[in-house]
Amino acid sequence: MQRGTLGCEEAACAVLERLADRLPEASVEYQCGAGVHYFFIRHGATRFKIQFSEQTLTRKSAQDLDLTVAKVVERVLSSTSPRPLADR
Repeated sequence: MQRGTLGCEEAACAVLERLADRLPEASVEYQCGAGVHYFFIRHGATRFKIQFSEQTLTRKSAQDLDLTVAKVVERVLSSTSPRPLADR
C-alpha cells in the first residue's frame, strides 16, 4: 500500500487486494453497509469476519492498514495450519 491516508473506497479496495494477494488459497469477499466495511475470509474449514468502520479506513494511514492486514493474515494462517497431534 502507498504512504499517507487513503479515501474510504480506496482504502477498502487496498485491504481487499492485500488480503487476496497474501492469502491466495483463501476466498475473500467484501460487503459494505451502514458505514461498516466487512471482509469475509474462508481458508480451509475456517471462516473469519473482519470489519472496519469508515472512520477507521479514512483515519488510518496506508502503512497502519498494511500492518493490520499483516496481522489478520498471520492469524488466518496460524488458525488453519496443520498442528501436530499431542503425544499421550
